[in-house]
Amino acid sequence: MQLPATLQRALERMIASQASATLEQAAATLSNRYRTAEAGQAPAIASPLQAIAYAAWRMPATYAALRAAFRRLAEAQPDFIPSRMLDIGAGSGAAIWAAAEQWPSLRRIVAIERQPAMARIGEQLTAGADLPTITWQRSDVLSLDRLPESDLVVAGYVFGEIEPSARAILLSRLWKATTGALVLVEPGTPSGHATILNLRSELIKREAILLAPCPHTADCPLAARGDWCHFAQRIARPAFLRRLKGAAAPFEDEKFAYLIAARRGQPLTGGRITRHPIIHSGRIELQVCTAQGLQQITVTRSQGEAWRRARDSGWGDGWDSYPSLDRGNSEGK
Repeated sequence: MQLPATLQRALERMIASQASATLEQAAATLSNRYRTAEAGQAPAIASPLQAIAYAAWRMPATYAALRAAFRRLAEAQPDFIPSRMLDIGAGSGAAIWAAAEQWPSLRRIVAIERQPAMARIGEQLTAGADLPTITWQRSDVLSLDRLPESDLVVAGYVFGEIEPSARAILLSRLWKATTGALVLVEPGTPSGHATILNLRSELIKREAILLAPCPHTADCPLAARGDWCHFAQRIARPAFLRRLKGAAAPFEDEKFAYLIAARRGQPLTGGRITRHPIIHSGRIELQVCTAQGLQQITVTRSQGEAWRRARDSGWGDGWDSYPSLDRGNSEGK
């Protein structure tokens, strides 16, 4: 996966306006502040320099995670054709670019960002681009009385940065505004997964349909055994990002946890592959989350269609239920 060329050029122009050493120091300082921030808190980004540094450091990875989540939504509902999008905690606008890539049908986007410096960067990066009409609001979403109804509502890396006591209130407002699908993305860490699990429980109470990644509404079998559900998306590192991070690798893997809930539709049938498949000579081992629990499935070359599907599947993909494989071991529900 790569950043859209138009976005990458806009970021490069923005970064070129800053002294390299100053930008690198600002990015490193912000990265350290985010790593050490307590749960429910996010460091303030007050200056243009800090906003540019944050966008340069985090926007590629954030775009990758959101783009991956949107692809899962499109897989689950191929006939989902949103025209209105609401982006909460829009930051520098990564979700806007990712959604526009996935759904050319989008016409209007409302982007809400409480930090003015970040909103300005988002506006600058989207100015003049071939994107839907975007209305930026510099507001704390918790202070707004009403959110506009939208086909697609997105909160990327938002809930982990607000006080736990406010999360149920925000989720209720987002779900009320959702006419189609709600996409929630958090860091692929134990705490990020815990945040997603809490939101999942609340959405189940509201009779939301879970489209991904969960194939059921039972308790998470990974959490039951002290593990956490997360996925990864690889994205090419632009030259500016390699310089900022002092990294030689031309790519990075963004690990994320996510949840997609919808007003209507069909939940995933079969299951979801929750780890990288382990490939041996003549057999492939899969860990699959299903309605019957967590299953460890071994697929052999002799199993024909199941083998071909396993060979082409990866971490995070859905997994069909094959009658010949129903005897796989399961761990809890």
